[in-house]
Amino acid sequence: MRLTLILLSLVTVSLAAPANFFDGAYDFSDDLAGFYAKVSQHISRVQKSSATPSATCDLSSITLPSYASGLPSPDGLTPMHVALGRGTQNYTCADSTSKSTPKAIGAVANLYNVTCMSADYPDILEMLPNVAYKISLPTNEYATLPPANIDLMGHHFFYDATTPEFNLDTVPLKQYGIAMTKKQDQISAPSDAIAGQYGAVAWLYLTTTDGTVGKYKSVYRVNTASGSPPDTCQGMPSSFEIQYSANYYFFGN
Repeated sequence: MRLTLILLSLVTVSLAAPANFFDGAYDFSDDLAGFYAKVSQHISRVQKSSATPSATCDLSSITLPSYASGLPSPDGLTPMHVALGRGTQNYTCADSTSKSTPKAIGAVANLYNVTCMSADYPDILEMLPNVAYKISLPTNEYATLPPANIDLMGHHFFYDATTPEFNLDTVPLKQYGIAMTKKQDQISAPSDAIAGQYGAVAWLYLTTTDGTVGKYKSVYRVNTASGSPPDTCQGMPSSFEIQYSANYYFFGN
């Protein structure tokens, strides 16, 4: 029943506050409409079913999106967690001319626990970054992420210039370990990915390195929305951020 209640809450949030739902934090878009339409379809099926609804949260049923087949396979590893990342991709420019190109200097994001959603409603999960990248992060760092009211799981940032860190020990009552990683492979985001202003960042395959706490072996960044910089630094400041969202799949043994 837990996931069914979550589905109901996704629709209830928009219906309960019509005066401010489509404000600066919830810009209406086809993606938002499609997201709620998909949620409504699942609720309708549950309501019409004679069977008692259940959400198994069976981690063994978690699989990467089909497009991720262009990345190395997690064969032999077990899905451990899935997180929705919402934050910024960060860049610098040597100058503000078309002769310079933006240089990536890492990312900062909150990670929200969507493990059970991935197991039970993967079609909804794949749509979630398309909505989330436009949503402002809560001012209370430990608050849930609207509109899906997803619990904070941890934080993503760069330990150094080449080491993406996923610290899942930042919520006091829910300690999931730390994945220190290194990029091993990438593929361009699919053509239908939400571009934002300049394009969606690539899908990534990361493997864990020294300093990892827990049994994590690999991390996949998929379902990316926005995050890419402009082609040149023309008119850009010396440093800037691009809003993005993505799903992160954690595999281990």
